[in-house]
Amino acid sequence: MTSQNLKGFTLIEMAIVLVIVGLILGGLLLPLSVQVDQKKYNETHQALGEIREAIMGFSLSHSALDGKPYLPCPDTDANGMENRTGAICTSPEGDLPWADLGMPRLDGWDRTYRYRVTPAYSSNAVGFTLTSLGVIDVLDAVAGNVIASNLPLVVFSRGKNGVSGSVDEAENSDNDTVFVSHPPSEVAGSEFDDALVWVPSVLLFNRMVTASRLP
Repeated sequence: MTSQNLKGFTLIEMAIVLVIVGLILGGLLLPLSVQVDQKKYNETHQALGEIREAIMGFSLSHSALDGKPYLPCPDTDANGMENRTGAICTSPEGDLPWADLGMPRLDGWDRTYRYRVTPAYSSNAVGFTLTSLGVIDVLDAVAGNVIASNLPLVVFSRGKNGVSGSVDEAENSDNDTVFVSHPPSEVAGSEFDDALVWVPSVLLFNRMVTASRLP
């Protein structure tokens, strides 16, 4: 075999190797990106659970003027602290008051956590009691089934895509008392990757009674 043939054979081999390497790397990149996304989802879900505990802890350690516990207000000026106009929240919805709670400011995608609270639970003049009624509802889809109702609060992450064009994600960003929670979806037009946690009134009341903060 001539040296010219050897060189040609080597170039062909190199081309084949490059194709194989490209296929291998291409096959690895997708699983790697999926793993990164899953890690961010897991971290965000874990943080949401810790945030929920921190909010209940806030109520355990804070007393309104009447001696009753109360929930924190949302942060409306991006400084990490709750905002009040007098005794009531400046707005029932805003960013999580992460600095007041000692929690992370951002989720896995570097977006702020959102927080909605029922006004009857958040006054620092008149705290909540065992008869206080929440006004927040969580559904499994827009106009769908109710998952949880009459909630004192909800905290959520807008996920990787932020706010998509899907009606379910739009429901979570329209500044009302109705929210949607269901498994993630990548179906075009029905994208959903929001992550929500909430505190049922019965759980909050139980924590307060156990700690002798209520009745």
